[in-house]
Amino acid sequence: MKILSLMTVAFITVSASSSAKNIYADVQVTELQPTNNVMWKRKNLNTPKYPIELARSGIRGCAVLSFEISASGKTESVEIISAVPKKKLGKSSRKMLQKWHWTPTSTLTEPAAEKRTLRLDFCIDGDSTEQAEEACKQQTLISCK
Repeated sequence: MKILSLMTVAFITVSASSSAKNIYADVQVTELQPTNNVMWKRKNLNTPKYPIELARSGIRGCAVLSFEISASGKTESVEIISAVPKKKLGKSSRKMLQKWHWTPTSTLTEPAAEKRTLRLDFCIDGDSTEQAEEACKQQTLISCK
């Protein structure tokens, strides 16, 4: 009887996991008011990871953030300028950005603090990573207010 119960549970678990749908998501980082003479570049240039709690909830949107890069390359004073949806994306964006570290673009000058503004677009769409990336590129053309 125990074996039959275990087999039933195993079958239900396999059935439930095989019907799970893949989620394709992308996060686009757009520098607002970019200049050629920036003192800092992001240490990890990989695409930021989509927050799992947002992906599970199907939350997509954008956030515009202002922040300062300290003389030691840490992200500080993160301020949410706008976010859609504000509560969920603003909080997640701030948390993500606070973890970023920066490296100087030049060794010829002494690093100094720098103020930046950027936009993060969170997109979930399509049947592939490429489709999610394309949807995000289109989304960056829309106002984030």
